[in-house]
Amino acid sequence: MASSLTICGSGNAAHTLAVVASQNLDGYIDWLVGSEEKAALLRRAVSSGGLRSTGEIVATADRVRNISPDPAKVIPDADMVMIVVPAFAHTSILGRITPYLSDTTSLGCMPTRGGFEFQVAQLTSRHSGARPTIFGLQTLPWSTRVVTFGAVTNVGAVKREIVLATLPSNQGPTIAGRVSEILGTQVAAAESFLSLTLGNPGQFIHAGLMYGHFRSWRGEEYDETDIPMLYARATDEMGDLVERLSSDAIAVAREIEAQSGSAVKLRGTVLPIHEWLQRTYGNVTDDMSTVASCFRTGPIQARRAPMIEVRRGKFVPNFQYRYLSEDVPFGLVPTRALAELANVRTPAIDEVIDWAQGALGKVYLVGGRLQGPDAGELPIPQNYGVSGLSDLIRWYGDLSVGPSHHSKESRPS
Repeated sequence: MASSLTICGSGNAAHTLAVVASQNLDGYIDWLVGSEEKAALLRRAVSSGGLRSTGEIVATADRVRNISPDPAKVIPDADMVMIVVPAFAHTSILGRITPYLSDTTSLGCMPTRGGFEFQVAQLTSRHSGARPTIFGLQTLPWSTRVVTFGAVTNVGAVKREIVLATLPSNQGPTIAGRVSEILGTQVAAAESFLSLTLGNPGQFIHAGLMYGHFRSWRGEEYDETDIPMLYARATDEMGDLVERLSSDAIAVAREIEAQSGSAVKLRGTVLPIHEWLQRTYGNVTDDMSTVASCFRTGPIQARRAPMIEVRRGKFVPNFQYRYLSEDVPFGLVPTRALAELANVRTPAIDEVIDWAQGALGKVYLVGGRLQGPDAGELPIPQNYGVSGLSDLIRWYGDLSVGPSHHSKESRPS
């Protein structure tokens, strides 16, 4: 097990990770946050023994040593670093910490979203040439929310098993074992990092349910009592859509496997969404017969769709919440990018991206291709010199590729 862990981030999952790791880590925890103000709040809570979790996990963060906004103080001595921030912040935080990483550090992301590995490769190649072992988790181990910043986090559900992948891939079993001990939950090692992009369930569930609840929304306001319950009010039609999104990704995975021969293995870690729900929440769900029934009878019934209060007691959908702002550009769009490389049609994914890009005020898909201006800013393979499936397979198979192969400047015109 890692004797020292550095957490990067100060949101819901970072709070919970500090508490959970404190129960399982033999060594100490350092914590990188975004500002001295946040660091001071967390220091006060930790020093008084007040940072704790409630709900499914009741515990206290009692192994935190240093909390700082300065990466020079918390990164260099870490055996393991876990990035726990939204996907849009990955590039920024990687830029802050990369100068202080060594090639003996294990650098992880929880959860990982599409393209994280390309971002790491590009940034590490700009420095000393050290390439740390990187790992990613397909999902968070828990459903969790901060109740009071720096004081209380609530864990609403714990997943039975989560998937992890590494680069280089032969480190998977070792890293999975270490992470499993830190998190206190079952962690399965995938053979390909592509499993984290194609098997990411949030891109199907969150984006699919937001589309289902709001695709017909035309600006009307909601009273608080009328805000839709995201999961508890999922219709059969919504469940079918989520299943079709998942089926599109499965088709991409199968084609990549077929064209790669035995080089890329995705079966068992890129699962149909119904099977994933059964494996993950089967012990806390009353009716597992369909995807929609899993949502309606699962463990997170109290969660409402994300909203913004526009005037007293009146609400409109919050399309900038991570269910769209993360799970589309860093979920469905990278999956769609892999579909382009594999020449696989994805009608359900296209349908949701087309709607979501309007809701987000972005342009990713144009004329059935990812050639919109906002696609050029995302960590998709095409933006890192990968122009075909053979390039993609070679990229994952050759960790010694130099910066010229990974930089955006090498993107074909």
